[in-house]
Amino acid sequence: MLKRSFLLGILISLLTFVSISHIPTAALSSNSFPQTWQGTWNGIMCDRSVQGKSQTVPMALQIQPISQNPIRYTWQITYGTGAKKLVRNYELVAKNQGAGHFVIDEKDGTLIDAWWLGEKLYSQFRVNNRLISTQYQLQDNRLNYELVVYQSLTPQAPNSPQPDVFASYQLQSTQSARLSPVKK
Repeated sequence: MLKRSFLLGILISLLTFVSISHIPTAALSSNSFPQTWQGTWNGIMCDRSVQGKSQTVPMALQIQPISQNPIRYTWQITYGTGAKKLVRNYELVAKNQGAGHFVIDEKDGTLIDAWWLGEKLYSQFRVNNRLISTQYQLQDNRLNYELVVYQSLTPQAPNSPQPDVFASYQLQSTQSARLSPVKK
């Protein structure tokens, strides 16, 4: 009886392992990124700060393959219009598309790792004492964008040879937009 239960347990474990190994990972849930995001996306970006300041600015994101072998894409972000227009000419580079790993190359030596998981593109990076998190998601034919900025509340120990193990951050501002595809 014990031998039969043991064999049944092994069989159930094996079947569970085989069935789980055939479930695609979250990173691979859509092999069509960034191909299905190609084009120009326009909308209004809302910038809010914890001090109560708020402004809206026109925003556009253009995504196009750079070569015939699309591992590099334009990732051009435009804020504003006319004389106040600010254009950011970045590139999206597939580092390991199967694992969902991309890099946003700011073309000035700054490389921001980005991760495709669960139909969203995530990145998080720190500039000085500010922690910046971004998310992009295509949903209902709209590209949703969010950028959140946090300021470190944990003082840095002067001349400390080791980085702090723990840091706490205060919300500073958010940017969000719902971008629509531009019809050509």
